[in-house]
Amino acid sequence: MPYQTEKYLRIGYTLKMWEYEKEALVLQKIVILDDDSKTELMTINQADLPFIFKDPVTPMPYFTWDKIFHYYLSIQLPIPLEQSPPANVSHRFEFNDTIQNTVVTLEGAPFSPRLNETPIVILSPMKGKNWIFANQSTMDYHFFVLFFTNGLVRSGERYAFDNYQLDDGLNDILNGDPLINESYYNYKDTLYAVADGVVVGLQDNLPENNGDAQNIVINSIDEYPGNYIILDIGGGNYAGYAHCAPNSFFVEINNVVKEGDPIGLLGNSGNSGGPHLHFSITDRPDFIFSNGLPFVLKKYKKINEFDSNYNLLNPPPAYFINSMMEELSVIEFE
Repeated sequence: MPYQTEKYLRIGYTLKMWEYEKEALVLQKIVILDDDSKTELMTINQADLPFIFKDPVTPMPYFTWDKIFHYYLSIQLPIPLEQSPPANVSHRFEFNDTIQNTVVTLEGAPFSPRLNETPIVILSPMKGKNWIFANQSTMDYHFFVLFFTNGLVRSGERYAFDNYQLDDGLNDILNGDPLINESYYNYKDTLYAVADGVVVGLQDNLPENNGDAQNIVINSIDEYPGNYIILDIGGGNYAGYAHCAPNSFFVEINNVVKEGDPIGLLGNSGNSGGPHLHFSITDRPDFIFSNGLPFVLKKYKKINEFDSNYNLLNPPPAYFINSMMEELSVIEFE
């Protein structure tokens, strides 16, 4: 299902491929095509190829991975808003045959984006200004993360964001010792219900990391998100708030909440490298063993933007409705 940002209609998907490296093939390029006009929509060269899951998957201490017999890679296809989205998409893959020393080209993997569907629209879980929502409108982490367990492929972190707050000069996320949580501008900011719902998951009393030290020992997969709240917001959608501060929740399990109700405070618990909120919408009340769903925000104000080298571009402020921001946008909620 595509979702709209301030610049693109983004179409996210995963390709399941054969184990081509066993045939001495090295993937060099992926060209994404409008399958009807054969127009090139996006080219991904070797240096920018997405993360590719292969067997054996890097082990984690908290659960056992399935053995996988395919390669998996995930793509976000950005279609500029002024351009008509493709009704059908296909791919051209270019490989280097390391035995024959030739280029091998394969076309295929067609699909039709679900253009007749739109993602859920929610309120921001934060208020205030100078926010950066990272790891969302990108092919990087969290988007590419997959979990192979019990014969299923799950994408619980897909479309999730981590958020950070900058100072008024938009120079830094903290003032003081990076090992002290209180140095960070976002620490213990209030978290809000993004929609009407019911509290169906809550974990509390786990300790916090010291700033960016990431020094908490995690003993199980349940402790990975730290202190958290999960709201059932209807329609098979669950809103998850991870890494919250201990003993900071304003709600209890089974409480009914209204959109905009304060529910807790941002913290630094669990698998966290500094104070932030990890937020996601999923199809099950679980941060990991679920599928992440795209979503957009009801309204936000874009107040600035960084380029890829983190230089400020200083565009004029603009409001966006039913949209998501690009990763390097600086935003405000009124």
